[in-house]
Amino acid sequence: MAGDSILFNGATLAIIDANVSSLLNKVALNCLANSFRTSPLKFRFLELYRVMEARFLAEIKIKLIASFDAEPNAALDDAAEALKSEMNQIIGLAETQKDAFEACWTALDQLNNVNQFATALFRRVTKKKVGGEKWKTGAALVYQIRCAIVHAGEKDMIFESFPDGAEAVKAVLPHVERAALLLVGVDFPQD
Repeated sequence: MAGDSILFNGATLAIIDANVSSLLNKVALNCLANSFRTSPLKFRFLELYRVMEARFLAEIKIKLIASFDAEPNAALDDAAEALKSEMNQIIGLAETQKDAFEACWTALDQLNNVNQFATALFRRVTKKKVGGEKWKTGAALVYQIRCAIVHAGEKDMIFESFPDGAEAVKAVLPHVERAALLLVGVDFPQD
């Protein structure tokens, strides 16, 4: 009901990044824990997305603190600008884990043109003019899934409007889980 997990029935080894204490904050850890006990599938996806969100917010804070003393106005402006585009933030994080986000793209691309939700996601990302590398598009697709689940309105895709939305989320979920874990410094290498 909550989808497959890379941690169960497949992980035999975990590699913990030396910087895990700075990458895995309390918010990210709580969201990760919630992802294992949350259902339906769309809410599990959101908890994993929130792990990523915690990472990009932490990155903004780190950059703000690091540059604040030298140039406080510029540091505040940069932080405010970074907060304006959540999609750009997730793409920025994805650059550090290109393979994981390319796997998200691949999982959804296999459903493109056969799954209404996946097709709509690709159309949406194209309309937003995100393109080029597969990892970048993969990050944008993950962001658009999040938006479809949490937003409602005339301008936004609404997850519940797609009878096959859960199928697309189920296909991408193990890759989103891996990406979220990598971003907080935990890797489960595939055999």
